[in-house]
Amino acid sequence: MTGIHLCQPDDSKSCAACCGIYNYVKNTRQQLVERLRLRTRLFSLVRKGDVSISTYREVLRHREDQRRIYKTIYACEFVGFLDARETRVGCMLHPAQNDGHDMRDIGFYGKKLCETHLCPSYYKLSQEEASVVVDVINDWYLYGVVVTDIDFVKSLFSVVQDRIGESINPDVVVSSEPLKSAFMRYFKLKEYWPFKDTTRARFGKYFFIGEDYDIARIDYASIGASTSPYDAIFMSLSSAFRDKDALDSANRMIDMIMDELSTEYTKAYREYNRYRT
Repeated sequence: MTGIHLCQPDDSKSCAACCGIYNYVKNTRQQLVERLRLRTRLFSLVRKGDVSISTYREVLRHREDQRRIYKTIYACEFVGFLDARETRVGCMLHPAQNDGHDMRDIGFYGKKLCETHLCPSYYKLSQEEASVVVDVINDWYLYGVVVTDIDFVKSLFSVVQDRIGESINPDVVVSSEPLKSAFMRYFKLKEYWPFKDTTRARFGKYFFIGEDYDIARIDYASIGASTSPYDAIFMSLSSAFRDKDALDSANRMIDMIMDELSTEYTKAYREYNRYRT
């Protein structure tokens, strides 16, 4: 379990995954930026009293694509940008955004649930795992998709720690820019993975059909291959492999990243401890 405030960890990023922003069918970075910009501009008129809440909702119903990947997960219409630089996303009804006036009961879940809810990552990620994600990623879009994928983060730690023979120390990570860059290459796979399954609606390893969902396991036997040591990572990346050559390429990609992470961590560890002995 982590004691880090994962929703709003610092001034450079935040997460609004529990508010459903990644649950829209159109959920690429640019599509979400356009969606959140419209809401932020429109809600500024609500604050001024120029637009009513009902009008705000009506405009969004006509202007936004409301299609969701998984209908059971609600997508809150009051998520927007919280700062002029568009580095943080979150609840525009929160009192911190409205001069102390709490408007969250207007939302679907209401103040009480929004105030007390903690996502599974709070309970499943260790302090060290959460610290590395928070310290390395300074981008709301990537941060949200990574910190909420517990398997993706834990698989990374498991592989690297097996290679270096010890636990990853977040202080060592933040001490080295090359090491932080190596972690970022892994995290960015969430956005730029070339083997992503685009044939069906997915959240990481899960696929959805109407109100039902299941784990999309990779059928290695169908391409004449054995189970990859990176199977958990591949599922988190919503992978689909057309043949064994594609799988081999994917294995090499992850191998290279893990090799770099192990090498850079060892260098950073030695440098970090040079002045502490």
